Amino acid sequence: MKYLYMRASTNETKQSLQRQEKFGRDHNIPEANWFKEYASGAKNDRIELNRLLSMVQENDEIYSIDPSRLTRSLKYMMELLDFAKEKKIKLVMGDFVLDCTGEISVFTQGQLMMLGLINEIQRLLIVSAVKEGLEASREKGIIGGRPRTVVDNIPEGFFKYYPLYKNGTLSKVEFSKISGLSRTSIYKYLNIVENKKEQH
Repeated sequence: MKYLYMRASTNETKQSLQRQEKFGRDHNIPEANWFKEYASGAKNDRIELNRLLSMVQENDEIYSIDPSRLTRSLKYMMELLDFAKEKKIKLVMGDFVLDCTGEISVFTQGQLMMLGLINEIQRLLIVSAVKEGLEASREKGIIGGRPRTVVDNIPEGFFKYYPLYKNGTLSKVEFSKISGLSRTSIYKYLNIVENKKEQH
């Protein structure tokens, strides 16, 4: 069985998963076997990743567009390696294929460790750059942080299906699925839109 794991660090209004979805389609992975979430690559306790790992069986294959989608932690990369060997599964991370259905060479394991180290270094560089940027902004009197969500920056996908929700055709769960937005986002956007209407 083939599975696709997709991840982005920020929410669906900031980062698209289209390139990762194309990767899944190019490898003939059915959408029913797609797992996606918005979470930091440094965070190991991810709901969808854990759900996927709990389902895989011997000879299954997990695909991700690159190793950093699975993790940006060297320690967790090593845990994934041990997991793959124990379960006897295949990890396909972009062009890097780790086939643990049989014996794997020390060289291949070493390559995976290097990938894990590179991804962790990249994460640390990103964190450092963000901190420096925020400090520079504060020195100029600019307050950092995410912009507040208002009606004008709610994704178009929400308004496309909003009328169906309002007339009772869609439940909130169905609204979330068909729009591709998380339930948390749906509740947030509904609250903003409904409150806006009440004020007029």
